[in-house]
Amino acid sequence: MGSIARIEEHAVAAWPATHAEQAGGWLLRHTPGVGKRRNNSALPSGAEVAVEVAEAFYRDRDIPVIVQISPAEEHAELDAALAGRGYRFDAPTLVLTAPVAEVAAADPVVVIGPELTPQWRAAYGNPAVSEHVLEHIAVTTGYASVTVDDEIAALGLFVVADGISGVFCMATDPRHRRKGYAESILRAGASWSAGQGADLLYLQVEEDNAAARALYGKVGFTHSHSYHYRVS
Repeated sequence: MGSIARIEEHAVAAWPATHAEQAGGWLLRHTPGVGKRRNNSALPSGAEVAVEVAEAFYRDRDIPVIVQISPAEEHAELDAALAGRGYRFDAPTLVLTAPVAEVAAADPVVVIGPELTPQWRAAYGNPAVSEHVLEHIAVTTGYASVTVDDEIAALGLFVVADGISGVFCMATDPRHRRKGYAESILRAGASWSAGQGADLLYLQVEEDNAAARALYGKVGFTHSHSYHYRVS
């Protein structure tokens, strides 16, 4: 299996949906209470897809029909077909990768633990995602944080399976930006991931997030592939 396919498979497990089923050439995902596109979108999983199957799945649940075109480079025909049906283009996103060894560096200011603690949950600030997504990740997790004056100033999540570590939930309190905490989390998280047997890191960043892309480029991430959504 190529690295892009491995990353896509990992991303599904790392960010689970409450309900997921294979039908019509799709992985159909739905997570009530969570507004994230990724948890409520159809992902092409076969050589041929039946658009009507995806449309029926989401319309039966009275929610918008959202398709994740991923990898975008492999689904140009599907993308054009959905555009022709009136689906709008949304949230172009880059998937970046880096060898763990290039990013890894121990950093004593970063604490990484396996559990979603009340403090981490509160600092992240999205109760629905914590309850319906993070608590249901079935592979190895590392919840990273930097604490200043007894409060979490920055955080991130590393999810490891099959030699790959996905980076999620990167956030820094506005009061603590430009202090290098996000870079510290990435480097410490890479070291932790290496200890869990990972040799490749990946993350997903929206194309227009210039500040995040600059940080990720600085520590060694490069473009692997892209995705976007089509929304009815």
